[in-house]
Amino acid sequence: MASKLSLGTVALILVGATVLLIASRPPAWIVLLLGSFALAVLYIVARMRSRYDPLDPRFGSCIPPISRPKTSGSDVSDHHSDA
Repeated sequence: MASKLSLGTVALILVGATVLLIASRPPAWIVLLLGSFALAVLYIVARMRSRYDPLDPRFGSCIPPISRPKTSGSDVSDHHSDA
């Protein structure tokens, strides 16, 4: 119950802030800046609440695992010589 109340309070504050922002007609750069911050916060909150991990193979990650070349103990080579 407390989480629904706090979520409702946050939603009410956001709606009120949006109405005030529209009514005050600020310059476009302020609207873009605040919109960017809002989208960043929304993304961070969504990622924190999500159980999805893009690197977890159970989720069918598109990132292939890094294959390391097999080397014997006596063969020591400089891996930076390729560049």
